[in-house]
Amino acid sequence: MSPFTANKIYFKAFGQGKPLITISGIPSDHRIIMSWMEPIFEKRKGWQRIYFDLPGTGQSEADGIESIDQVLDMVCNFIDAVLPGQRFTLLGLSVGGYLAHGVVLRKATLIDGVCLLVPWLGEQDEQTLSSATVMFRDLKALTQLSPDDVQKLESLAVVQSQKVVDWYRDTVIPARQGVQGPTLNRKTYSFDLTKNSSPFEQPALIITGRQDTHVGYQDAWQLLEQYPHATFAVLDRAGHALGVEQENLFQTLIHEWLDRVEEAQISHRT
Repeated sequence: MSPFTANKIYFKAFGQGKPLITISGIPSDHRIIMSWMEPIFEKRKGWQRIYFDLPGTGQSEADGIESIDQVLDMVCNFIDAVLPGQRFTLLGLSVGGYLAHGVVLRKATLIDGVCLLVPWLGEQDEQTLSSATVMFRDLKALTQLSPDDVQKLESLAVVQSQKVVDWYRDTVIPARQGVQGPTLNRKTYSFDLTKNSSPFEQPALIITGRQDTHVGYQDAWQLLEQYPHATFAVLDRAGHALGVEQENLFQTLIHEWLDRVEEAQISHRT
């Protein structure tokens, strides 16, 4: 499917089969989550992957959006436009994980599985964040970045290998270009990620980074009661960029989650 816009949202879709909607973080566009996920589907068939830019990132219009509720409205409208009345599986990264939970609150009956990657839990009075640290640093590789980009990379990744540096240079920097300024006030929202009226009974996966200084890992534990069929993983040697820092383990966990989603769909049909 060629990239085009739906309700002012720019997206790309690859493959055929069961739809997987991915929600990126902010301020980056779809390229970060796509760089983590597409290698998985080089070995796995039967899935259509849909990547899109949140309002104000990439090629999606901000259109005056100021609250995260408005972003959620736009995400749900986008899903309705590209998958009208269809079932789908959902994956969200960082703020996208928060938005994914909002989609669950509205569309749980259509969702076959949920994955929350380093999820942001919304504004809280107290957040438990990991202390800043570096587990591995390739000084030669880091010379390929500007001092400003080295500092930005250190806020994302505790493993600063040549591979991570290449990913940051080739994916993260381009994915953060074209941001149209602040697209939302994170303090303006009406749904609480840590409270849900009814548990989501489909297969779920929550992955956090042990050294993540953006969202931490401990607070996400609160989500387990809402996702009774969730695997919860805390990855060592991983910050907010765990999909590339711990690539092999990340891919193994995603494959296992997708296995469970496929198994559940077979069970429902029989």
